[in-house]
Amino acid sequence: MRPKFSASLILMYLIISIPNTLHSQNANDKKILWTADWSPNGKYIAIAGNTDTLVIYHSESMKIFKRVPFKSTITRVKWHPNKNVLAITSQNSLDKSSILNIDTDTKIELEGVSTDGARGMDWDESGQYLVIGDNDGKISIFDINGKLIRTFHHENTKSITGLDWHPSKDIIVTVGDKIRLFNTQGLLIKTIKHRPEDVLILSVAWHPSGDTFVTGDYGASKDKSLLQYWDQNGELIKSLDISKGEYRNMVWNKRGDRLATASDALRIWDRTGTLRHVGTSPDYLWGLSWSPRSKKIITSSIQQQISIWDNKARNILSI
Repeated sequence: MRPKFSASLILMYLIISIPNTLHSQNANDKKILWTADWSPNGKYIAIAGNTDTLVIYHSESMKIFKRVPFKSTITRVKWHPNKNVLAITSQNSLDKSSILNIDTDTKIELEGVSTDGARGMDWDESGQYLVIGDNDGKISIFDINGKLIRTFHHENTKSITGLDWHPSKDIIVTVGDKIRLFNTQGLLIKTIKHRPEDVLILSVAWHPSGDTFVTGDYGASKDKSLLQYWDQNGELIKSLDISKGEYRNMVWNKRGDRLATASDALRIWDRTGTLRHVGTSPDYLWGLSWSPRSKKIITSSIQQQISIWDNKARNILSI
């Protein structure tokens, strides 16, 4: 049997093990804000981590709109494309991954997700379906009412650390130990070993056109973290190794002319992989999201700092 990354092992590995990063800050003792997402109507920002609470802010004032207790590490929050609904993945939890209606406070727990939890998650473009990749290497597709449509596995039981649904096709790209392309019926289209070394991949994002996707990995003591651009068939276009830390999250703006990445700094790249702007941060950035009009970026960090930046990575506000 191939080795399995348990949720506790992943958390320890992702926070502690890499010596060429800022993790010498006793990160394993910290309450970390893993994830952030800006609502599609622009009114709210959802932020969470291993703080036992999902917090929703008014985006203009950054005053708290709502607190939702959650007995777990929330690994990712993702707003529905056009509804006041949040999808939530969790691990090390008494609370399961779920779909939360912000207007009614109704929470639907998602059955079938690994008891070790999950990290990869995305809605399809219409918002009719939600896909979750869990820590058992299983991919589950639900409808918006939380009904399980189908499940399938990749080639082993290693965890899926990120995934993204193609913007116009029924194709899902997943990352973890390797990059894998699936159709939504569960057929494995392609497996890609992204570099000669065995390095965990943390994040992935399709370009809004669907012509390319980008991945970001963890790096290791002797191997720098890589940001890699791929064509839609999984052929490598470009590799970049300028980051001093792992790529926790990445997201394209709505027009697709800028990619924001969260690592030791906020970096903004163009479509070809040219670095355009850098926003320095005193600690590691984990959560990341563009505002709907692509004028601002929200980040959350390993030291529970929440920052708003403009679209040239200039800091506007930190709390």
